[in-house]
Parts: sequence; structure tokens; C-alpha cells
Amino acid sequence: MPNQSDHRDVIDTVYEFCRALDVRDWGSLRRCLAANVATDYSSFRGTPPCRMTAEEFVALRQSNLAGLVTQHLGVNHLVVFTGERAGCRFDFVIHRWPQEKTDARFFHTFGYYDLALHRAPGAPHKWAIESITQHALRSEGSPELHGAHRPTDGQ
Repeated sequence: MPNQSDHRDVIDTVYEFCRALDVRDWGSLRRCLAANVATDYSSFRGTPPCRMTAEEFVALRQSNLAGLVTQHLGVNHLVVFTGERAGCRFDFVIHRWPQEKTDARFFHTFGYYDLALHRAPGAPHKWAIESITQHALRSEGSPELHGAHRPTDGQ
């Protein structure tokens, strides 16, 4: 039966996930994830939901966040437990700026995440993220800063 410690551990997993993205600690990001992750970034990227390995997820983040400084802020964490699984819904603001400080552009996104986690004793906070759904409600600024919106060769 979940207790207050479980609740805190789920939120700490979410905090670690966000922190790892911002400081580019790819090993810590990987340790927050299950071996395979279901993702749905369709509201932000316009791509269909998919499953990928944790390693593929990390590699995509490395590519998409290249050249950026980010700040992932999460608030209003609502955690619900079902046996050895947990769901966490939280509101987010993701700030993005170019690494080049003289570049005044930005690209910020506002919305909420729905995460599914399972108990994982070997994970840093005893929970691993197995599903990520991002509900991007609004973005402001220059979308081309983010790898998912950068033009590719031939476009």
C-alpha cells in the first residue's frame, strides 16, 4: 500500500527527470526511465504517439536540446497509485533560450504532463517512468530553436 514516502519518491523522480534535462545529465535521465517508454508529444511536435527504448528517448533529447539552455518547471503534482504503479499529472513551463547569450530569441511552452510510473527498486527514487504524455497548451517565441521544429536539409 502506498504511503507518504511513495508519494514523495514519485515526485522526486519527476524532479530528477526535469533536472537531468536542464543540466544535460543524460545518465540520470536514463535512470529515471523504464527500459521502454511510451511517449505522446503530439500536441507539441505533431507526431503520433510511439514506443521507444530509454536509450532512444535520451538520444532524441540530446539532439533536440542541442544548443539550448532550458529550465523545466513543474508544479501541482497530483499522484494516484494503483498497486505497484503510479500516475502523476503536473503543470509545466519549459523555458528555452539559445546558448549564445547575445541571441535574444526564446521558445517557451506551457501545459501539463501525464506520466505513468512503476515501482523500480533499482531506480534512484524507487520509481521509473514508463509513459510520458505532454499536453502543450501554448508555446511562445521562436519554434525553430527546438530540434523538433528545426528545418531539415531539403526543406
